[in-house]
Amino acid sequence: MKNYNSVKATYAVIIILVSLFALYITSAFFYVIILSALFAYIIHPVYFFCLRFVKSKQICALIPLGAIFLLTVSSGVMIVKALMNEISRILEIPNTLNGFANMDLRRIVGLFEPFIQTHPGKLTASIGTYLNSLVTDYVPEIQSNVLQISTNLSILIIELIVIVVLTYYFLVESETIAAELPNLFPDRKVGVVFLRELNYIYQNLFIVYFLTCLMTGIIGGVLYWTLGVPYPLIWGIVTFIMALLPVVGAGTVYGLLALYYVLIEDYFTAGALFFLGIILLSLAPDFVIRPKLARSRAAIHPAVTLVAFAAPVFVLGPIGIIIGPLTYGFLLAAFRTRKIIGTSSIQPESSATSSIEDSPERMIERPVEFQIEKTVEKPVETSSPHFQSGN
Repeated sequence: MKNYNSVKATYAVIIILVSLFALYITSAFFYVIILSALFAYIIHPVYFFCLRFVKSKQICALIPLGAIFLLTVSSGVMIVKALMNEISRILEIPNTLNGFANMDLRRIVGLFEPFIQTHPGKLTASIGTYLNSLVTDYVPEIQSNVLQISTNLSILIIELIVIVVLTYYFLVESETIAAELPNLFPDRKVGVVFLRELNYIYQNLFIVYFLTCLMTGIIGGVLYWTLGVPYPLIWGIVTFIMALLPVVGAGTVYGLLALYYVLIEDYFTAGALFFLGIILLSLAPDFVIRPKLARSRAAIHPAVTLVAFAAPVFVLGPIGIIIGPLTYGFLLAAFRTRKIIGTSSIQPESSATSSIEDSPERMIERPVEFQIEKTVEKPVETSSPHFQSGN
């Protein structure tokens, strides 16, 4: 029996306690870290593409982040400008808001004089007293709500800054991360297979899904512009956002626009929006764009994708759109890894060993690519009777 070393035991206890405390004080930022890593994973293809022309990792990381920032700011400015234009039109309508503003409360109350017993003057005074007391009673609550909103807004701004900074460092350090991730597993060979399958699945769930929705929004914007719909860029952005929600979809946007044109008796535009929307914004993304982008990698049944994105929303709220696919993708990768490793174990020992051992070296041969599939020309077919790491 080995001798008990009190010093080592004390060090171990201290390290465990400090680690738990570090997890506790970081718990509020877990989702920020997850969002940063996911965001870096999604825009990493752009970062890697920039590396072919610009050798500086820092500049290549700033290019996609800067482009997204400019697009977000410009879109926000256009939306605010459109809202201000519509509000100004409403204010210019005669006898509406100006008429209501100039109406005397006593005159309004006087309209109901035949139906009430209280004198209009007394009723007006009591209404004014009630409104004053109502405002006075709720002033503290209003001040508290304003303070709470200001605090939440400050926290949100800090979180957004942290997400941007972490995304930047995730991109810059992607080469090191890709090389070190397999070493976190007890069996490095299993880790390589698992990470490769996880990458195929996440690529299909996130990158392909995001790009498909983005293309849907672009096509929608062009369609709205062609048909003369006001603010086509804004409606294209709304179509992109709605396409990200599997239960809602882009059909909500072009369907409501078509209904609006039916109400104003513009049947040609309504029909064109409805039929072209079905073809270009519903059928084309699912049956043309998404298969082309996925290239048959890590084929995932549409029902699994729907459940992964939609079901967690009802439990976790909006963050479920991100947590759900991460969880389902992780479990699916674990299942496929177990199936692949189990299948490879029935091969001749020398063949199976060499087949799996080739993967780690291929994966870290060019770690800058971050995406594990770059190390293999073709993904592993989980239904195949033999495990092959690449041809």
